[in-house]
Amino acid sequence: MNYIITYLIVFSLFLTFQHGAEASNLLDSLSQVAHEKVNEGQLDEAMELYLQALQMAETEGKGKEVASIFYSIALIHHFQNNNEKSREYLEKSMDKARAIKDSSRIARCFLLSGVLEYHSGDMEACIPLFQQSADIFRAIGKYASAADAIAKVGNIYETQGRYVEATPLFEQSHKAASQAQDTLKLLTATINLSGNAYNLHDYPKALEYLNIARELAVGLERDFEYQELLKLESYIYEGMGELKKSNEILWKYVEHHDSMLNVDRTRQIAALETKYETEKKEATIQLQKKQLSLQHSRLLAIAVILVFALLAGGVLFRLTRQLRKRNEEKEFLIKEIHHRVKNNLQVLSSLLHLQSRHIKDESALDAVREGQTRVEAMSLIHQKLYMGDNLAAVEMQDYLYNLGDTLLDSFGMDNERVKIIYDVKPMHLDVDIAIPLGLIINELVTNSLKYAFPGNRNGKIEIALWKNKSEQLCLKVADDGVGKDAAHTPKNSTSFGTNLVNILSKKLKGKIEKQHENGYATLIVFEPFRMAG
Repeated sequence: MNYIITYLIVFSLFLTFQHGAEASNLLDSLSQVAHEKVNEGQLDEAMELYLQALQMAETEGKGKEVASIFYSIALIHHFQNNNEKSREYLEKSMDKARAIKDSSRIARCFLLSGVLEYHSGDMEACIPLFQQSADIFRAIGKYASAADAIAKVGNIYETQGRYVEATPLFEQSHKAASQAQDTLKLLTATINLSGNAYNLHDYPKALEYLNIARELAVGLERDFEYQELLKLESYIYEGMGELKKSNEILWKYVEHHDSMLNVDRTRQIAALETKYETEKKEATIQLQKKQLSLQHSRLLAIAVILVFALLAGGVLFRLTRQLRKRNEEKEFLIKEIHHRVKNNLQVLSSLLHLQSRHIKDESALDAVREGQTRVEAMSLIHQKLYMGDNLAAVEMQDYLYNLGDTLLDSFGMDNERVKIIYDVKPMHLDVDIAIPLGLIINELVTNSLKYAFPGNRNGKIEIALWKNKSEQLCLKVADDGVGKDAAHTPKNSTSFGTNLVNILSKKLKGKIEKQHENGYATLIVFEPFRMAG
């Protein structure tokens, strides 16, 4: 009710004062509140405000503001995983920015274009876009933004295992951050240099950068980066063979992780305070609109009608506001639960990793590592639920990409040796379906990584998830490895993973079919069930 009234006030004032200074102030206010709505995750409300601001900016002929709003709308579509629509608005922003020669906006458009290509899986296409963005930012003296763009190229090379090529890019990013005198960007750049040196097994250099980054993190009071640096330091000392020191630092990481839970609660309280300030700014906008309406006699009748509408809808508005507040509190509690479960599972994974260092028996070590991958598969589910807008459903496409990368890292493999190919249709699944399905995929991919490619053999693993014409959910995990008959199976194997797949498939009412042509494949067809919204 209040939102409809707000829209009517904005629209009527826009018609009357489209050429006045008051309209310009209103445009600025709308854009500012829309930006704050984005930061709060209220994307639908932010989109409505941006569309109102866009109509005003185009009528006023404000080219720079139009380019900025087009970019913001593209960003919202990206956050909502609608990258096709995001590209449409990004192109409009780029055209407008070029027309008015807004170099800063052009550079930002190149940067977001690179991000969209990255999310589409085209790594090679996004690299030149990030480089163009960095070049423009450097040319106009925005070195902090240039550091971000350069670092993104280095991060791509890092994910591809091209650590030597990533090194000069991270060094350029560090130099740009230093030129900008941006301490936070400098912290990120130094962490990148430390992690890259670790990947190159240059442990002394990794420690040198890590100590610099730690001082920056302490000075900036950046607890999360400080925590991640503890984990990296543990890995560095492990690589140097100093296991005792590595274990001591890993325990510090676990202790710091627990303390971060309390910090997270403090930050949530601060977020609520920020929301309160935003509501105050929204009230200021309403006041500006009322002042504009009082300045023009033609709006007197409309103002009277709106006042009566406000009075008539007061009770309904209050009830709606109370219900909305209760829903927000429930969503906050549910997110807190997912956050705590995710954090506890991550701690459990770290403890399993710590325990595995002291196990000499290979079968016991394999069991612990497999347990760790299962814990990480469930942790990813709760991380997606915590970070997403839907608290009861998981977007499977993004989840499976992350799960595949996690498994490759766990087995020390990269895309040069074993490549995972995804054929996953966009879909959301209830958490009760997503968790057992994620564990099934974890077991099938783990089996392929363990047995399908002996002797450093190269190969591919395909993960496919789709709905057939009968509305049945279909899962296929296949590899082009040596096949079941040629695969080496340890004598003391308990077949726990196979049993787990059978049990979970039965729970989801799925029928399993094995295929042995050109490697090994497992196809599971589940009975139809309702997809999440």
